[in-house]
Amino acid sequence: NILVENNFITETDLVEALSVQLGFPKITPNVALIDKKLVKALNKTFLMTNIAIPAFKQDDIVTVIMADPLDEGTILSFEKVFKAKIEPAISHSAEIIKAINSLFQEVDIRTDTEMLDHKKDLVIGATEVSSSSGDDIIGIVNYIITNGILEEASDIHIEPQERRIRVRYRVDGILKHVTDLPVSINRSLSSRIKVLCGLDISERRRHQDGRIEAKVMKKEVDLRISTYASMWGENIVIRVLHRQSKLVDLKMLGFSPFHMSRYMKILDQPTGICMITGPTGSGKTTTLYASLLHLNDTSRCIITVEDPVEYTIEGITQGKLDPKLNLTYSDFLKSIMRQDPDVIMVGEIRDRDAANAVIQASLTGHKLLTTFHTDDTTGALLRLMDMGVETFLISSTIVSVVSQRLVRVLCKHCTQPYTPDDRILSAYASTTDIVPDRYNFHRPVGCHECGNTGYKGRIGIHELLVVNAAIRDAILERMTSSRIRNIARKEAHLISMVEDGFIKATKGITSLEEIFRVVMLDVEDTKTMMGAEELIALSEKEV
Repeated sequence: NILVENNFITETDLVEALSVQLGFPKITPNVALIDKKLVKALNKTFLMTNIAIPAFKQDDIVTVIMADPLDEGTILSFEKVFKAKIEPAISHSAEIIKAINSLFQEVDIRTDTEMLDHKKDLVIGATEVSSSSGDDIIGIVNYIITNGILEEASDIHIEPQERRIRVRYRVDGILKHVTDLPVSINRSLSSRIKVLCGLDISERRRHQDGRIEAKVMKKEVDLRISTYASMWGENIVIRVLHRQSKLVDLKMLGFSPFHMSRYMKILDQPTGICMITGPTGSGKTTTLYASLLHLNDTSRCIITVEDPVEYTIEGITQGKLDPKLNLTYSDFLKSIMRQDPDVIMVGEIRDRDAANAVIQASLTGHKLLTTFHTDDTTGALLRLMDMGVETFLISSTIVSVVSQRLVRVLCKHCTQPYTPDDRILSAYASTTDIVPDRYNFHRPVGCHECGNTGYKGRIGIHELLVVNAAIRDAILERMTSSRIRNIARKEAHLISMVEDGFIKATKGITSLEEIFRVVMLDVEDTKTMMGAEELIALSEKEV
């Protein structure tokens, strides 16, 4: 407190330090998490005097969120009231006081201070789980999932540690700590989530996977649940897939004019395989659906097989791969071929059988769109070879490969212009013609609007490999990935993701540091690096 009072550190710094050094859970005193029955046993004056609030009770353990978890007098007072063991947790005093004031304004304890209404309640299947549920664990799980969806998290992490359960959301590709929970509720928490998705609650040693169909604020989402047996309990990750999000036009995905014009020409070709690659969470599915949206007109028959169907598109026949039927992508493709399609979309190539089925469908004169897990465009070609697909089939069917990542967009409210030094610039382009003052380089600062991250939203960075005669010959000769990439750079005007990111950084869309956070520079690319002016001119060119 002396350090805080003399402005050597902030109270937030103190809370973080005590949580790490002394092992106290850092629990956000959100009223949606706090057990109303515990608060009823106390008066407001007592809580405000001690700057502490009881939050959870499991068996004979009560977790109390305190501004000073080392205050033995306060702990003793709570022990006398509840006649139970007290587990201290820590939080910012201002947040505790805010929660106490909210709790004594006669609001529902399971609603947030902004008053979640019934439209924001979590609906699992056909069952509505009210945010005012009397069951503490149901309310906690409901809050974690609902709040994660409202904060636009792509993944929700519930991670048991030795002395706490850590809850984190992945927002804009970055994990952020939301709150801790007491370890005493660990088993109840995991059991509740397992019940929702039909997993075996008695099995805690094996890893399990399940799904939940849910609705929040009329938004339909698929929740994919994965449990992993760790030494402190079951680690749970919930992936959030929005099924009815508004489809995005290709022109809104961040493609440069050069990439956009080339890719649209390739899409309009009647045959060939267009692949979209990247790791999980890189925006492949969004680009895939945007590509379908571009092709969707009354002159084409488009049929898909997906797992799951994430967006519905009027005018397209969409099929769902159901594991219960024990059918593969290959089985679906055989049926699709008898449906007179012009364009076929396969959600993902996962194995050799799926790869061969996609290749065979393309050989019959169809347009194929699919996704693949590889680091870059040329890596996709090599992985198909590793799967055992014949090189003559790859070279004669693959017409393009898009590889992409998502980078955070600088917050428009706090972004700051600056001039990067030559050492940083040299990693992106030849520095011979870089004049930093001619470009709009910005860096993140952080403000209330962006949650002090300096970024808000994301945009794609891309590389597009157009398979021409030179690349087809390289595939047939089974050249290495680096040699194929060099040929692509020289003969097919391949602009790398790092270079595409650099171009966006020159326009103040993102930062140079963000590009390096997301994608590594290929050493081979430095041998064929263009000057900045040449690179920017090429990216603005429409072909």
